[in-house]
Amino acid sequence: MTEKTDAIVKIPELPVIEIVDDLVQVYKEYMVVNAALKRDFFSWLAKNGPATPEQISEGTGIRQEFIPSLLATLYYLDLVRKSGDTFSVSPAASMNFVRSSPFYQGDYLMKFPMDDSPWFVLDEYLTNPDHKTTFDTTSYASVRALAEYSLRGTIQNITNVTKTWMNFSASRNYLEMGGGHGLYAIAACQNNPDLEAAVLTGLADSRVAEEYICRFGMQERIKVLNGDICDHPLSGYDIVLLSHSLYPYTARLDEMIQRTASLLSTGGLFISNHWFAAPPAGTGMQGLYELELALHNRYHQLPDKQFFEALCSKHHLEITRTGVTRSQYGESSIHMAEKKDTLSTGV
Repeated sequence: MTEKTDAIVKIPELPVIEIVDDLVQVYKEYMVVNAALKRDFFSWLAKNGPATPEQISEGTGIRQEFIPSLLATLYYLDLVRKSGDTFSVSPAASMNFVRSSPFYQGDYLMKFPMDDSPWFVLDEYLTNPDHKTTFDTTSYASVRALAEYSLRGTIQNITNVTKTWMNFSASRNYLEMGGGHGLYAIAACQNNPDLEAAVLTGLADSRVAEEYICRFGMQERIKVLNGDICDHPLSGYDIVLLSHSLYPYTARLDEMIQRTASLLSTGGLFISNHWFAAPPAGTGMQGLYELELALHNRYHQLPDKQFFEALCSKHHLEITRTGVTRSQYGESSIHMAEKKDTLSTGV
C-alpha cells in the first residue's frame, strides 16, 4: 500500500469538486440559452404559445426527444412558464430574448462564443496581445450586440445629457457617429419632433442602423451614410455626437476634432463620449470585470484627456460641461462643447 499523501482516497470531495461543478453548470446553462436563441425559440413561443411540447418541437425544429429536458432547464432558469400541459415565455424571456422586444439582448448574448470574440480566444489575448489589433466592431453581429448592450442605459444617459442643453429643443440637425447602430439619433429625434439626423456608420455594417431606423419609423427623418466625418461634405449641424468612435483615429485626432468643428454651426453643440487612458489601478470590483476592462482598454481608448481638451480649445470648441457616464467597461468621459464664433474672437 502506498503511503504518499496524494493517494486517491485522500483527494477531498468538497468543496473543490463543487467549484468545478458550478463552473460546468453555468457553462451548460449558458449554452442551452444560446442554442435556444439560435433557434429563435423564445420568439416562436411568444408568437405561438402557450404551446404543448409536441407543438414546440414541430414549430422550432428541435427533436421531440430533447424537448422535455430542454423545457425543464428553461423552466428552472425562469425563461418559460408552465400551465397544465402547455408552456409560454416568462416575462424575463419576453423582454430580453424575443426579437420583437425593443430591449432584445439575444445578439449580445450570442456574441461571446463567436470566433471574433476575445472571450473565445482569451488565451491569445492574454499571451500575444500585439498580434491582435482590435475586437470586431464592424460585422453585423458585433454592431447588433453593441446596440443591444447600449440600450441598457448608455443611449438613455447620453440622450438625457443632450436634452439638458438649452438649445436642444430649437435644434434641427443632428449628426451621429457612435458605433453604427443609429440609436443615439433615433432617441434624439424621439425627444425633438423637429429634429432630422444623419448616422455615419464608419466601417460598420450599415444594415443594423437601417433596421433600427425602420423599426422606430424614422425613415423620413434619419439617413444612413457609410464612412466617417471626413468622407462626406457635411456642415451646418446643430448637434454632433461622437461616441466611442475616435479610437481608430488617435494618430489623426487633431484632424478629426478640426473636422468636427467644421461640421457645426456657430453655437452648435459637440458631444463626446469616450474612454481615456489612465494608469493601471484596481477598481475595487470583481476580478472578471477588471480583466474585461484591461482587455478592452488595450485597444479602445484615447491616449490623453488633457490633449483632447486642448484640441477642442484649439478648434474653437468651448467645453461647457464634463462628466462621466456608466458604460460596459466602467465610466466613460462626456464632454459638451459649443462652437465659438471665430470672427468675434478675431481668429
